[in-house]
Amino acid sequence: MLFLKECKKVLFSLTFVIYCITALAMYFTQFHGDIGAPLEAPAPGRDDYGMTAKEIPELLMPEAVWSLITEYYSGSFTAYPYGFIKHVKLTEKQKARMEEIILEVSGLTMQELEAHEYFKIPEDLTYEHFRELMREADKIIGGGSKYGDNFIVGNFSYVPKTYEDALLEYEQFLYEDKITGAYARLYCDYLGIIVSVLPVFVAAALANRDKKSRMEQLIFARKISSVKLIFTRFFSLTAIMLTPVVITAVIAQIKVNSIYPNGTMDSFALFKYAAFWLVPNIMAASAVGMLITEIASGLLAIFIQGVWWITSISAATSGLTGRIGKFTLIMRHNSLMGYDAFFDRWENIVFNRIFFTVVSILGIALTAFIYEQKRKGVFNVLFKINFQNSKRQSKA
Repeated sequence: MLFLKECKKVLFSLTFVIYCITALAMYFTQFHGDIGAPLEAPAPGRDDYGMTAKEIPELLMPEAVWSLITEYYSGSFTAYPYGFIKHVKLTEKQKARMEEIILEVSGLTMQELEAHEYFKIPEDLTYEHFRELMREADKIIGGGSKYGDNFIVGNFSYVPKTYEDALLEYEQFLYEDKITGAYARLYCDYLGIIVSVLPVFVAAALANRDKKSRMEQLIFARKISSVKLIFTRFFSLTAIMLTPVVITAVIAQIKVNSIYPNGTMDSFALFKYAAFWLVPNIMAASAVGMLITEIASGLLAIFIQGVWWITSISAATSGLTGRIGKFTLIMRHNSLMGYDAFFDRWENIVFNRIFFTVVSILGIALTAFIYEQKRKGVFNVLFKINFQNSKRQSKA
């Protein structure tokens, strides 16, 4: 009964209607219209099959060294340690060690480096030791830089695809992804942008409305525990905000079936990917909306989630295919190809989704605790004590 009541509140709220309209608009403008023609097997003998990331030391090493030198002289290193973009300025001690690394991997002296002399990778520098030095450089920067194991190949070792590479990708699309797996990733890539931010508006608006109608809330809340009330609200929010996801997933499945009428498909791939990929994002945005609105205000909740969303989008632009970190809020894989690139990060991806699910639940548990303290009048008592103290001080 309580769950249905809370679902009804969400379903008939204006912010939820706006959320649905926006999600549907994103789907039809960004995904549905772009999948009109089926993918075809690559034809042999073409000049261009695109680019792919391959670990080729002869290519990777000079590109990475040049980038390290460039960032060193700019005075700032770009990193995404927790999915947020960060411009890192080194301390004098860190700068000194970074200089030593640059000199070792470039074969230059300090004077030659300052004179911007052309560098050449030393012949006695093994690739294994080079990667160790790059890991150390990444650690000095604070992690999440271009030089760490997760991103170094994708940043510095892109080569043209061969016909064999393109054919392998196409076969993975057909037989590993069973067609719908590839479309499911692209679908989640687009929908993930929306469901990572808009639920905060719905959650904040509902929480704010409850705060304003305090008498009604108190009469109702006395009948049940704070934990049951807050968690029921949270799960009703999550369930109802899946509505446009379910609708668009059904439409997408029908669309893909029409494009590949004779293809061997996984008929549940879109739903499985959506549940795994998008639900944690909805939970995170909803949890922020409920928690921050309970502590302060809905506007602050929207601001915090908005900043988190923008920084995560900025971090994702460093790689839209497969470069997914453990703390990336908005996972991106903007391609029907790249099966290997995606599943090479599978451990990161699983950790990522579990992490945001757990953090969301902990956030709601904290919301329930704060709500319970308010019911007991703890916050009101603290406010009165602080107010009286400040009044006495002003008189003194």
